[in-house]
Amino acid sequence: MNNDNQRISVVVGIDFGTSRSGYAYAFIDDKKIIGKTDWSGAPAPYPKTLTQILYSPNRTVEAWGFDAKKRLAQLRNNKTAADYHFFQTFKMQLREAKERNENGPVITSNGKKFAVLNLITDYLRLLKDLALKEIKGATAGFLKDSEVLWCLTIPAIWTDADKQLMRRAAQQAGLIGTSDSEAERLLLVLEPEAAALYCQEKDKSDLEPGTRFMIVDCGGGTVDITAHEVVRDKGLQEIAEGTGGAYGSTYVDRSFREYLEKKLSPQVISRFHDEEPLDYIEMMADWERTKCDFNPQTSNSVIYFPIRPKLYKLLTKNYPQILEKLADDQDGEDSHILLSSETMSAIFTPTLKSLVEKVEQQFAKLGKQGCDIIYLVGGFSKSPLLRQLIKDKFDKRVKKIVMPTEPGAAIVEGAVSFGIDPRIRTRRSRLTYGCCTCVEFNPDLDPKSKRFYSEDHQEWYCNDRFSPFVLAGDSIANDEAVIHSFFPMERNQTQLGFRFYATKKQRVRYTDESGVEQIGELTVEMPNTSGGLNREVEVGMYFGKTEIKIEAKDKTSGKQYSTKLRFSSTYSPEIIGG
Repeated sequence: MNNDNQRISVVVGIDFGTSRSGYAYAFIDDKKIIGKTDWSGAPAPYPKTLTQILYSPNRTVEAWGFDAKKRLAQLRNNKTAADYHFFQTFKMQLREAKERNENGPVITSNGKKFAVLNLITDYLRLLKDLALKEIKGATAGFLKDSEVLWCLTIPAIWTDADKQLMRRAAQQAGLIGTSDSEAERLLLVLEPEAAALYCQEKDKSDLEPGTRFMIVDCGGGTVDITAHEVVRDKGLQEIAEGTGGAYGSTYVDRSFREYLEKKLSPQVISRFHDEEPLDYIEMMADWERTKCDFNPQTSNSVIYFPIRPKLYKLLTKNYPQILEKLADDQDGEDSHILLSSETMSAIFTPTLKSLVEKVEQQFAKLGKQGCDIIYLVGGFSKSPLLRQLIKDKFDKRVKKIVMPTEPGAAIVEGAVSFGIDPRIRTRRSRLTYGCCTCVEFNPDLDPKSKRFYSEDHQEWYCNDRFSPFVLAGDSIANDEAVIHSFFPMERNQTQLGFRFYATKKQRVRYTDESGVEQIGELTVEMPNTSGGLNREVEVGMYFGKTEIKIEAKDKTSGKQYSTKLRFSSTYSPEIIGG
């Protein structure tokens, strides 16, 4: 495989997840995908390790993955953990962190501020180093960094600004350099599309041309839903704009904490979290097992959820009245929290209700034709309650509902497949994209406040007009460019500046309308003014890949400009994202 005149020898997929992360790779010559399952500190083989990282007091990485918890336990036993910093589920802070600075979202640990971008950078660097060590060990160390194509997965609901932050993190982590040629060695792969390729590989007998299927990718932080149709040569085209949201398994964890706070009080849980972080982590690990095993069809009896010894000690010493009330409510039982099947279902309900609503929305977009198969992938899809709910709601609308043998491997192995053969032929644009331009003034439609007179053109023109390149919901082929031509407003103009915008709206006339946000800009130099007003600049926007690429060319000089959008400070993902 050639990539920008460089020989690619190996494709590495990295699934950076909210709860767990991992990598897999394949050599181009044989295309066999090799995944890592023997993670340091893991209790059993699994395609991913924990997305957790522990920093020392001087902010160097002390441990990561499963080892982060074990190292924290050692520090706690030695009474030396006070100045260490432990982070988990920090991926979602890209969107949820309330504090931001010039480096993006910021979170606080023990009074110290950490940029989320730096946490992601450090974690990606650790994955990258481990992957390269394994791969180079299999190639006698002769593999060059320039021969590696990295495929980094991202949720489909992320905005273009989120994607840019992930690319920055990958560059800072050393996956690629900062040059334009190096940029081509990193592909950002949408998680549900990676899952679609994985399912196509594992279920080839059913996915004949014309088969329509839906991917419901249930992860720790997000749920992403896309629908595809198999076309000739086993390529895939997206048949409806994807959807999703923050309805992953970590939100069930939040509901469980809220339940504990009702039973034991918010103050108790907050103190337990702050004073005994290791035991709190172990309690949530107990919950993880309880959550994953819960099946309403078989769990008729009450679940006895253990109160950790240090939590029990805290209650006995400082909150005996809460412990007494718990015992009264539970027929004398005070060493466990009793969870009935109804209570467990109620803890799941808010998250699963939102998830089902999103699947319903996707079916609505598909119309009467619907789809043939639903594939459930992602770690959360192992939940018996989730699977039963999807079956109850949608079994009659499709031919079958499939969960691959190892749904946790779907994203990372699909990312490798994407790098080897990106069979996603077309996508649906999530947003309307365009740029600001000046056009002739229309007195019947345009307000006088936007009117100006061009001496060189001898015409009245309108400012702030939105020139669309693609509309929300449009189908765009991979590598397809939408090209528009622009001309200067002044004869002696030596630059043509472009401001690019995005909006959820399908119809928009002006760039300053509500819900229209500037996302970047590009300047084209036009030093040769001999052509006057008849100097053409061609601007092409590429939407088919996971990132928007812009190419601009001054037709007079022949000079070419190529860039990905540089997001401006006014960009607001809360307004147009999702």
